[in-house]
Amino acid sequence: MKSICCVMELQCLTSEKNYSVKKCFDSLENEKQQIVVPLPKDRDNGKKEEEMSYQDAPFSEENLKTDRGDNLSDFQGMMLLIPYNIGMGFLGLPYMVKLLGLWGGLIGLLFYGFLNEFCILTLVDCTQILMDRTGEKICDISEIAEISMKLGPPVLRPHAGKYKLLVVVLVVINHFLFLADALSLMTMFANDLLTEVLELDLKLTMVLISVLLMPVYLMRKMNILVTTATLGNFVLLGIVAISFQYICHDLPRVSSRVAVKPVSYLTFTTFANDVMFTLDGIGVVLPVRTRMKSTKHFDGWTGVLGIALMFVTCFHAACGFYGYLKFGESTHVMYLLDLPLNNWLYKSLKILFFLSLYCITGVVVFVPVDISWRNIQGLFQSAVIQNYGEYVFRFLFLASVCGFTLIIPQFQLLMSLTGCLWAFFGTIVVPVSIKIMLTYEEMLPVTKTGHVQRTTALVIFHLLLIFGIYSTLSGLVVTLYKTSMNIVV
Repeated sequence: MKSICCVMELQCLTSEKNYSVKKCFDSLENEKQQIVVPLPKDRDNGKKEEEMSYQDAPFSEENLKTDRGDNLSDFQGMMLLIPYNIGMGFLGLPYMVKLLGLWGGLIGLLFYGFLNEFCILTLVDCTQILMDRTGEKICDISEIAEISMKLGPPVLRPHAGKYKLLVVVLVVINHFLFLADALSLMTMFANDLLTEVLELDLKLTMVLISVLLMPVYLMRKMNILVTTATLGNFVLLGIVAISFQYICHDLPRVSSRVAVKPVSYLTFTTFANDVMFTLDGIGVVLPVRTRMKSTKHFDGWTGVLGIALMFVTCFHAACGFYGYLKFGESTHVMYLLDLPLNNWLYKSLKILFFLSLYCITGVVVFVPVDISWRNIQGLFQSAVIQNYGEYVFRFLFLASVCGFTLIIPQFQLLMSLTGCLWAFFGTIVVPVSIKIMLTYEEMLPVTKTGHVQRTTALVIFHLLLIFGIYSTLSGLVVTLYKTSMNIVV
């Protein structure tokens, strides 16, 4: 569900000072570049050293408001956050619960849902701290990562530009993998719908769908793409309502399903990757927050963001729990495939889901293409290439997505790869590392209670950082192993 939210993300990514890969490299070459932030405090006696002049004009909530008429109310902000964070991965939640058992899967969904909410709220809190210090609006997670590292331990400060570049590259990879996921899903549903009429080779179907996607990939008019993508999101919400009604009808006894399954390391890592793929919604939080009429009710566990994420966690848990309870061990990777084929209503849901993915794809393409093309465009002097080269680049981008999906056609493997590469790193590692570096810069507390609180917080965040890095690396290793051995759990 990446329509209007993806447009907001794009505006942040493509702003003049944000998400420029060239600027990242420039930052690497100029390690002595200063940033408008306060100098670290004296860590021994707690006295403040000289600070920059912006401290005289601290950032206020009024500065966050813009003169534009498109600012969002609390309700509008929540309505954008909920669909985006639900994502298209919710259709695979019953399959994920099947991996661990009914109650084991439910506990796993709640755990990762809580962890996702905690890390996102941590990122928002760190963003507000940096906005107060710099007096500028920030809706770019890579810029936040760079600034925080320049405030962190001296040994890390020269590498701030590299950290920003890493985040930028992973954002592009995340969108690329999302497009591969969408193509794999469309192929899966097309084959399921056509199986009664004719038998097509999976890879041939994928190539044909890629040809159908060409107009969407080549389209550069954002207003058309946003309109179609918004329509696709409404269709997807209808699919959720109708399919969930079928799931909750005539449910079997809870005792008829396995409560907790003995799982291997391979299975549990796959479960973690898949769940984090579903929770990949951190990219839209800062763009939505920047466009709120007021952030007063947005931040915190009881704010708009906290309530929206809590609702998403509960919805995911209910969808996975009742989906597996309904379909049992016959649950497919997408529960729409479990709906009866002899009913025209449920069969039409698969067609509508195919069309909704088609509509959403165009908007998602804009982010990686814009980031990449703006940095490639400067290599050419020809006016023809400057004006029309983007169409060639978009075609090559479509060909690369199709080629990659042909190599890894199984949606289960693509879902795991997306989950471990960006969802773990972007949702856990980046926010937690930002918090640690900002805590390092803070003045040491003078009371024993303050020392205990600060030490406890640092221990918790360091453990989360280790967990995030380990989960990213182990998930990547397991996914590559499954891909090389063609293992689908």
